[in-house]
This record gives sequence, structure tokens and C-alpha cells, in this order.
Amino acid sequence: MNRPALLLSVPYARFYAWSCLVLLVLLVFFSVISGKQQFLLLQLPDLLHNQTDAVTAWLFWQLWLPRTVIAVGVGAALALSGSIFQILTYNPLGSPDIIGVNTGAAAGAVLCTLIWPNNLPTTVGALFGAITVVFLVITAGRERFSFGIQMIMAGIAINAAAVAIIQFGLTGVRQEDALQMAAWLSGSLAQRSWQEAMVVWLVLPICFLVLLSQRNALDILAISRSTALGVGVTVPTTFALSLAAATTLAAAAVVAAGPVSFIALVAPHIVRKMLRSNRWLWFQISLTGALLLLTADFVSRLLPFSSQLPVGVLTAISGGFYLLVLLIHEWWRK
Repeated sequence: MNRPALLLSVPYARFYAWSCLVLLVLLVFFSVISGKQQFLLLQLPDLLHNQTDAVTAWLFWQLWLPRTVIAVGVGAALALSGSIFQILTYNPLGSPDIIGVNTGAAAGAVLCTLIWPNNLPTTVGALFGAITVVFLVITAGRERFSFGIQMIMAGIAINAAAVAIIQFGLTGVRQEDALQMAAWLSGSLAQRSWQEAMVVWLVLPICFLVLLSQRNALDILAISRSTALGVGVTVPTTFALSLAAATTLAAAAVVAAGPVSFIALVAPHIVRKMLRSNRWLWFQISLTGALLLLTADFVSRLLPFSSQLPVGVLTAISGGFYLLVLLIHEWWRK
């Protein structure tokens, strides 16, 4: 028998948010100076005042800083997207990577690069792929918004089809382009630029405001659709706006960093288990997602490998372990 969700403790929620924010600021600082800590710590004031050599300035402003900014934005976007999908599907596994939205967005971006390499931005292809997947999932659970086993089965089928499309796309490009795509498809923050940062940070605040405008309706909708209808929530409007925000966030995250898995699944679970809240705390969830992805990226750069491990590989390993522990815990409770 599941334990009832406890009422929200506002001071504890604020303490959690401030703790995450402080940790995030510290991690951002160490992330942008990782690789040459001693050198940069001594010359950081000169670097900020543009009084250092050109190579170090380029590394800082064009390589390390955008990578960190993208990690924060992508982590927050994935966490928010995962939360929305879990609410709308009434399924704790209803994250964009599980139901195929991330893979669909990646397939759309690959096809866009293959068919219109210089004419159409990959952002458009990724958004089209994500929208297509969401449409298919909704079609699979169209009866009374039922997203149970139909959603899981649809997600498995969509993931398989999207992977096949990606493999087909990789065979149609030059070898060097295929290698770059393969690195991006593993979920990598390496060699990211301010262009990718702009994509995710243009989308993130807009979608966050949409969620804030619907936060009360989403809290009620998370209980049940019948409850939401009973208290006067305009379910179709809330559903459409939230789904559009979740899809856009997932597509922007894929464009910026590739299909990074399990952040969208794990971050909402961590917040709800830590705070024991019966409400969805969007600010805390976004901070947790940003902290998780930035931590994974920081750790991936410290591992003693000849080349940097893609952050998507590390999140997949960590997320798979977390999911296994969660399943064992649920089995033990029963």
C-alpha cells in the first residue's frame, strides 16, 4: 500500500531550492575552470577583464563557459519535460526518453541534416520529430487520455523505429559527418557553442512561464482527470499547453546536447521523494535537473580515459542503476 503524500513544508522546500542553487553556483565555477584549475584560478581576474592571452580567453569564453551554460539549461529543460510527461501520462516512467520523444527528436535532426544539410536548421527537424512522436503516443492512448501499457508499448515501438531511421541517416552522410553525428547521438556536451546555448535558453524561460501559468491546474490534473474536471479545470487547454511545453523543451535539449537519457526520469522522482510533497515544484525540479547533468558532465571530464566520456553514457549508467534500485525497492515494499 502506497503511503499518502505529505503536505508541503514551505521552509523545507525553500531550503532545498537554496541548497541546490548554492551547489549549482559552486559547480558552475569549478566546471568552467576544470582542466587548468591552478592556472585559471590565478588568472581568473585577468581573464574576466580580458587581460589574458588569446588562447586562454578563447578556451574560457568559447569552450568551457558555453559547455557549462548548456549543461545547466539542458538539465533544467529535461527535468521539466519529464515532470510534465509524468503528470499527463499518470505514469512514473512517462519521461521523454522512455516514450521515445528524445530519440524521435534526434531522428528528425538527423533526417534534416541528411535531406537539407544547409537550408533547414536542425532545430526544426528535432521539433518535427518530437511532435511526431508525441502525436503517435497520444493516438495510442487516445481513449480518455489513457497512457498506461499503450504508452509503454508505443514508446518501445517508436524508439526502435527512430533508431532505425538514425542508422539509415548515418549511412547517407560522409564519414567525418557520421562520426560527429555519432558523438552527438551519444549525448555529448563536448565542442558545444553559444549557438546551441541560445536554442535551449530561448526555449527554457518561455516554457517555464507556461508551466507557472498552469501550475495549479497541473497539480489538480496530477490527481486525476475526473477531479480536474470536477473542480472546473479546462483540461484540454491545460493538456495542450503543457504538452506543447514538454515537447519543445525535449526538442531543444536534444538539439543542444543530443539525446541525454534518464535526467528527465530521475529528477522529478528525487524532488518528490526528498520533499514528500503533493505538489509539483517546478523551480526545485529544474534546479535538480541542472545539478544532475552538470555533475555528470563534471565527473565525465575527470575520469581517467584517453578521451572524454560522453555525458549521455554516464547518465544512462547512473539512471539505469537508479531505476534498478527503484524497482527493487518497490518489489521489497510489496
